[in-house]
Amino acid sequence: MPFRPSPIEDFGPGPLFTALDLWEHEGWSLQRVLDELRRNGGPVRGRGAPPHPALLAWTVETFERYVAARSAEQRAARAEGLPPTEPVRLSWTARTEKRQNLDARGAGQYEHTTWGRQYASADGSVRDLWIPSLGRAKPDRAAAEKAAIAYVMAQGSPTPRRRRGTEPSRTATTDSRLPNHVRVFDFGCADGSVTPLLDWGQAVVRERFAADAAPAFHEAATGDGTRPGASCVECKAISRCSSLRRTPGLWGAAPAAPPRSRRSVSAWDLRLHGECPAQYHLVRQLHLDDLTPENDGARRGRAVDAWLNERHMASPATGCCDLPTPDESSMPRGFALDPSLTDIAVRMMEEHRSLCPLNGIGPDEKVLVQHRVTAYVPELDVVVLAVPDLLYSYRGRWIWRETKTSSRPLWEGRSLLRSYPQLALGVMLFSAGALDADPRRSWVEFELLREERGGSLLERIDPSRPENVAEAREVIAELAQPLLSDTSYEPRTGRHCHSCQARTWCRPGTAYVADHPLTPGVPAPVPEADQRSCGV
Repeated sequence: MPFRPSPIEDFGPGPLFTALDLWEHEGWSLQRVLDELRRNGGPVRGRGAPPHPALLAWTVETFERYVAARSAEQRAARAEGLPPTEPVRLSWTARTEKRQNLDARGAGQYEHTTWGRQYASADGSVRDLWIPSLGRAKPDRAAAEKAAIAYVMAQGSPTPRRRRGTEPSRTATTDSRLPNHVRVFDFGCADGSVTPLLDWGQAVVRERFAADAAPAFHEAATGDGTRPGASCVECKAISRCSSLRRTPGLWGAAPAAPPRSRRSVSAWDLRLHGECPAQYHLVRQLHLDDLTPENDGARRGRAVDAWLNERHMASPATGCCDLPTPDESSMPRGFALDPSLTDIAVRMMEEHRSLCPLNGIGPDEKVLVQHRVTAYVPELDVVVLAVPDLLYSYRGRWIWRETKTSSRPLWEGRSLLRSYPQLALGVMLFSAGALDADPRRSWVEFELLREERGGSLLERIDPSRPENVAEAREVIAELAQPLLSDTSYEPRTGRHCHSCQARTWCRPGTAYVADHPLTPGVPAPVPEADQRSCGV
C-alpha cells in the first residue's frame, strides 16, 4: 500500500546535514548557506519535506555552532602537529565475509555502518567522525557503541549508497586505504559543546571490538526474543509478530486517506499536542532542546519519582510503610535540590508511605516498575505506548498505578480521565485486553502526593464499567485524531510557552512569554511528563 510522504520534515538534523553538505561538499560559502536557510520557507534547495519554521531557526543557529566548533578543533589539531581532515562524501561501511550457509535470520553477510559527519586526512592515516547530540554533547557513550563505531571507521570503506535488497558492489571505491588512527567527537547542537569520545589506533580498535562490540552484535544477530515498544514503528515484521497485542477499534477512529506511514502515540504525545502542536512536533518528534533549566516543581517531581522507583524495585517486594521513614538523606543520587524543595519532597515521600500499593504485598505477587505496555491499532497503523508508574498483581488482579506530585489540589470541575489522559489510556488498554488481564478483576489507580500533611489522595477507576470505557475512548479520540491528522503543527501559545524546550526558536512562543511574564511567586506550568515519571 503506498504511503503519503510526511508533509513536514520529521528528522531534526535533516536540514542541518543538507546545509553542511552544501558547505563541505558543494563549495558554498558559510554566508551563502546561511542566506539560503534564512530566506527559505520550504525544503532547503527542494530536498525533502519542508521544515517547520522553528526547525529552520534551530538549523541556522546549530549550523553556525558546528562550523565554529569544527574549525576550532582543526586549529587545535594543527597546533599539535596532527594532519588536517577533510569531509568524506561516501559513508564508511564494514562488511562481514559472505557465507554460503545462511544463519537463522536468513543472512549470509552483515553490513556495519555509522551515522554522523565523516572526515579523513589526505593521506588516509586519520579518520574523524562527528556525532550530533540535540542537547549538550554527551560526556561518554556505551563501551559497545564506541567499539562498534571505531570498528567501522577503522575497517570500513567509503561505499556508495544502495537500494535495499540490491547486492553491494564488489569494490567499494578506489580509495580503500585504512587509517592508522580513528577519532570520534560528540557535538552538542544546543550549546556548541564538543566531547572527544575516543582516539584509537588499529590495535586498540581490534581489542575493544572483540571485548565490547562483538558480543553485543552476536547477541543481536542470534537473539530471537521480542520486546514490543517504540521500535515497533520501524519494524518490517509487525504483521507476523505474535507478541504485539492487536487492539482494533481502540478508540473507534477512521483511518486516514491516503494513509500515512506508521506512527506511535502516547499519553505524553497527546498532552503535548493538545497544548501546542508545534511543541509536540519540535520537542517530541524532533527532540529539540534549548537547555532551559527545569523549574522547581519538575525537579522535585522527578526526585520523588526516582525515590519511588528505587523503593518499589526492591527485591523481595516490600511496602514503603515497612521501610525506614524518608529524610533528607533519602534523596536519590543525582538530584541536588535546595533545602526548601528537599523538605517538600520528603513530606511527599512520607505521604506516600500510607498509600503505597505494596504495603502487605504477598511473596507470590508480581511488581513491574515503569513497565512498557504496547498495543497496535491495525486499521490506523498506529503503535500505542504507555508506561505506568507501577503494574502489580493482587490476588489474581492486575492494578495500574499512576502517581503524580502537585502543589495544588485536584480541580473539582473536571473528571480524572480528562485531567490525566494516561488514566484514560490505562482504562482503554485494560478494556481492550492489551494487558492479558480480565478488566472485571483489574483497576486503574491514581495517587496524588501533596506537600500538605493529609492532603494526598488515592482514587480507583474500574476499567470494566461501560461508562468509564466510553469516557476514556472519548478522551483519547478527542486528543488523538487532531494529532494523527495534523500536517503543519502550528503554534498555540499559552502559559505552557514558559516551560517549552523549543521556545527559543518559536517566534509566537517567544513573543507570548515577553508579553505575559510570570507573576513572581507563581510557578511556571509543569509539563505532564515532568509531574510524574518521564516514560513516553
